[in-house]
Amino acid sequence: MKRVGFRRVGRREQAQQSRAALVDAARSCFTESGYEGTTVAAILDRAGMARGALYHYFPDGKREIFTAVFEQADDAFHERRDALLEIASPLARIRNGMRVFLELCTRDDFARIVLIDAPKIVPGQGDLGSTYELLREQLAMAIAAGEIEPCDPEVTAIALHGAARRAGEYVVASKQRRRASARAIRSMELMIDGLAAVETRARTPRRSGRVAVRPARRVD
Repeated sequence: MKRVGFRRVGRREQAQQSRAALVDAARSCFTESGYEGTTVAAILDRAGMARGALYHYFPDGKREIFTAVFEQADDAFHERRDALLEIASPLARIRNGMRVFLELCTRDDFARIVLIDAPKIVPGQGDLGSTYELLREQLAMAIAAGEIEPCDPEVTAIALHGAARRAGEYVVASKQRRRASARAIRSMELMIDGLAAVETRARTPRRSGRVAVRPARRVD
């Protein structure tokens, strides 16, 4: 009698599913408790697997599975960042890239794994990477297109990259991340506006949704 809807799962697919289940469990644990507060036992308990399973897929243990979780979380940013390459204007790509990053900083998993723990655990995460290189290239393209005033793209990229990183840390540390993200995005836009050529600045429509800033209290 033929079974309907039944499909035999091969060993390779089963192994992929087991590995994915471990990574998902570890991601939840690292998001909730951070790297230092997460134990291998907690990951195994959440995944419902034996200790041997984790060391089969991740021989170096917690540090190796954290790296896998980091790569998964970091891919969310890179996928959204790379999708912006379809935008014709280099300056618009820079603006939107900053927005994507600062919006992701409101997410618990991205904040904890990518910004807080990864620089201490994953080699090279404290260095300038592909995002900086892409930013430098886009600045050079924006200069060539006349969208921003002539400047040194390398120095300017370092300044913008550092400012965005610090703004992200500000968002992560806030108890009201969405509000902090809106403020950070606005601040980064003002910095980019300062680079824009006069003609580009005149063509750029004023953005709505600005965050109101309370006037300073008068001290007598």
